[in-house]
Amino acid sequence: MTAPFFETMPRIIGHRGAKGLAPENTLASFKVAANAGAKSIEIDVTVTRDNNAIIHHDSNVTRCTNGQGPILLKSLEQVRALDAGSWFSAQYTGEKIPTLSEALLSVKQLGMSLNLEVKPTKGWQVPTAELVGRQLQKELQEDFPILLSSFSIEALATIGKIVPNVPLGYLTEAIPPDWEKRMQDAGAASFHCQGEFVTKDIVLAVQKAGFKFLVYTVNDPEYAKQLLNWNVDAIITDYPDILLPLCEG
Repeated sequence: MTAPFFETMPRIIGHRGAKGLAPENTLASFKVAANAGAKSIEIDVTVTRDNNAIIHHDSNVTRCTNGQGPILLKSLEQVRALDAGSWFSAQYTGEKIPTLSEALLSVKQLGMSLNLEVKPTKGWQVPTAELVGRQLQKELQEDFPILLSSFSIEALATIGKIVPNVPLGYLTEAIPPDWEKRMQDAGAASFHCQGEFVTKDIVLAVQKAGFKFLVYTVNDPEYAKQLLNWNVDAIITDYPDILLPLCEG
């Protein structure tokens, strides 16, 4: 269905576009990431009350818009009426929460690959994964490299059945003792760990088991250098403009 993500995956990936430089998970943030030189970004997908897939991290709109309340209780029309940019700076006033369709088109046009994190409201893991999976089944183009990730094994297992040719990534904060079983249960090809919990030994162990190792969210260049020296496969950062030069030359 889609080109393998890992064949073109860069070692630096923009977080929610370029979260430190523009309002996260907006089309503006995707463009800023691309302009900074990013070849891949990570963004979040969730669903509205009327079963529309949108790009947003939190389960409610309070932090990143001029609205409030759970997304799962709002229609697409209500979500689209919100200002998702002015909270970041006046420059982005009027920026909208994108739909999944808009995000896929934007990322493709910008020439980047995509790590799409399935971010269900708790209790809504399966319906979210099913809806996103069905939309990807219809809209993904053959030459578009994409990786689907989630903290929810249930969501990964569900969406993996709908789009079986798309690689999956398992997200965790701390590293669970049974990480290999969780990877197998999720059908995951990559392991995504919070930066503070990474050790050289776990990187080696995960890669030896045949999985890619991605680290989030790393903004300190010195720590990023250490992780790159440990040979992590990719680092997800709010500031691709700062970390990208570490991989040049």
